[in-house]
Amino acid sequence: MNYGSVTLCKLALASAMYNFLTPFNYSLGRLNEATGSNIDLTNRAHRLSLIEWLNDWGCRHLSEDQHDVASNSILNWYQVDGASLFTNEQPLWDLEDGDLEIAARAYGSLKDKTGARRVRGASKQEVHIGPTAASKILFAIRPKALMPWDEAMRISFECDGSPESYFKYLITIRNLTLHIGDLCRNKGFQIDDLPQKLGRPNSTVLALVNEYIWVTETRNVELPSSETLIQWASLG
Repeated sequence: MNYGSVTLCKLALASAMYNFLTPFNYSLGRLNEATGSNIDLTNRAHRLSLIEWLNDWGCRHLSEDQHDVASNSILNWYQVDGASLFTNEQPLWDLEDGDLEIAARAYGSLKDKTGARRVRGASKQEVHIGPTAASKILFAIRPKALMPWDEAMRISFECDGSPESYFKYLITIRNLTLHIGDLCRNKGFQIDDLPQKLGRPNSTVLALVNEYIWVTETRNVELPSSETLIQWASLG
């Protein structure tokens, strides 16, 4: 990614497009309401709300009749690997490489857990939680620090879905947030204040970054420059 092409204006435009043209923030809001914005993976109701949100966010391989399978796998993962993650309050730009390595290992373990079981004729198949759903679970439980991704994002960032590529992606996004932090300071405020500045006080900075990448990479939208927006605004 060319960090220099990312501006606060483009972030604002992408977040507005995402927020008003997709149902994704509505479903995320429902998840936060159901869990008090603090997901406890030892709580079965929280896990089921999380899986319903994953369905809303496109992870339909975790079908409704298999939610208990996915729920048990997520619990087992959390008890072994998830509890090793850093605290929920630490933002991505404050994390060291070692923290992201721990997150990448946890991601690798989670994506290989069983998310559903299928019967095809005489054979039984296990469906993994997979890279997309695993990243979204990590985003849900660490919304200030861990990015979700989808297949289009992985292709765009030349990532193969492995733990190593997830680590690479987190490093890339950390560098992007550092760039955004510089842009914010140049405008006289801190990066933590960016959601408020963009009219999204209940969102994290990382959610806004994800929305920008979803709009520009997953949906391949070419955002207009600040100059073009100023020209349009002058038309009244």
